[in-house]
Parts: sequence; structure tokens; C-alpha cells
Amino acid sequence: MANNLDLHQPEVKDVPKGYRAYKIKGVDQTIIARKGGPSADQVKHEESYLELRNNQKEFGVASALAKCLRDSIPKDLYQISEKYVSGKLTAQFRNLTKLESGETGTRPFVLSKHSQEVAGFEFNPDSPFPKAFSDKFFIREGSHRGHAILHFPEFIPDRIFDAPEGATNFKISAHIVSLSDYYFDSEIGAYFPANPDFEGKFGFFETQMLPLLKIPVQPMTGQLSVNQGRPAPMKTGIFLIMAVRFFKYENSKFEQLNHGSCMSILKTF
Repeated sequence: MANNLDLHQPEVKDVPKGYRAYKIKGVDQTIIARKGGPSADQVKHEESYLELRNNQKEFGVASALAKCLRDSIPKDLYQISEKYVSGKLTAQFRNLTKLESGETGTRPFVLSKHSQEVAGFEFNPDSPFPKAFSDKFFIREGSHRGHAILHFPEFIPDRIFDAPEGATNFKISAHIVSLSDYYFDSEIGAYFPANPDFEGKFGFFETQMLPLLKIPVQPMTGQLSVNQGRPAPMKTGIFLIMAVRFFKYENSKFEQLNHGSCMSILKTF
């Protein structure tokens, strides 16, 4: 991963008068800032902007981690997310550096040690997972690292779900994904992943389409693995994302109701 600032003037339409646009490596969005501030060259080279550059190094890694996790989630599932989920998730990963010692811009991202700090993150805060799915179910680690087993006892959907108006059906999804720890190499002046081959590896489980009725759903069990049944290495964080999607059946097709569906980083390993 490149971590040096790479500022250049991108082609951006409709930049307001008196503002300029530029890009920073590791940051997805184009930065829009008032003219008259420091130039790109000043930010890149002058000593007075060293702290800014160091902050951007950490931000770049956090942004890449958040993007890797987001990209691993199936598109129809990710549609549940709120508009600003990218920045909020990046901030969660950036906070992990504060749990390690060292100077800004060199502190490691030890997800294997601190991933629990991200647990509870809601992709759709207007519909948090514990509210939408109030019944008990069981999660336990499987026979090896990166393997999880889920069990849902018999339940009555009409009683336990806080479903949006018009919902007729639902699916429960589970997504497990691995992300590597990152460490700073002082010789090259950049961060590197401890396990690049395990960046965004994932496993997925989903129930069939089920009706929202007062009739009990039979017990269900599912298994997930990030490495096809083989142990994931150390120096990786393992994240279990759970979701409940609601659907409306109309005109012989199912429409996903994003506004009332929920998804959360429910557990980490």
C-alpha cells in the first residue's frame, strides 16, 4: 500500500468558485478546499506539515481497511448501509492506532488484538440489529481460526422482528471476513500488511426467503469460514457481520426494503 501523499489536481466538475480540488493517496474522496491555503507542494514537503502527513498515513491505511471490508460484502446486502457509512467505518479503524504506542504515522493497526473495538458497528443506525432481531441465537468459534458456527433455535418471525411496514418476507445473512494487521516500515517509510493474502477473504451464509408469519420457523444452523475450511493465520482480524433483510412481495417479485433492514459487525475473533 502506498502511503506517501500524492497530491494532484483531478478533473472535477462544478468546483465552487474560490475552491480547489485535489486527491490524496489512500483517501477515496476528492478533497474540496478553499484556495489560499497551503499548496500541494507545501503539504507534501514542508516540515510544518509533518504531523498532517503522518495523520494522512494512518488515515490512508484506515480508509483502505474500511474499503476492503465494504468491498467484500455482496452488493445487494451492502445496499442496507446508510449514506455516510464509509467515513464512519474508516474512523473506527483509525481509532485502533490510538491503542498502540508510537509516533503518529508509525503506530500499527493490530486488528488481531483490537478488532473487538469495531464490534457493534451499525451499517444502518436507523435500524440497529438488536432492535430488528430481538430473539436469542448462538455464535461460537469453530474448529479453527476463521471458522464460525451459527445456530438459530425455533422462533416465530411475527413476534421477534421489528419489520418495516409492508414487509412480507425476510432473510438472515452472515458474512465473515478477514483483514490483515498493518505495521510501519521505517526504512521505506510506509505501512505494509502482515498477511496480504488474507485481505478481504470471506465466507457467507444466508437463509432461504422466509415468510413473516405467526408460524414457527424450524431451527437453523450455518457455518462460515474465511479460508475454505483451513485455519486463517495469526496477525489478522476476523469480523462477523450479521444482517436481516426484509422484502415486500408484490407483482410476482420481491422488493428489498433497505430502510428497515439491518446489518452490524456483531462479533470479532
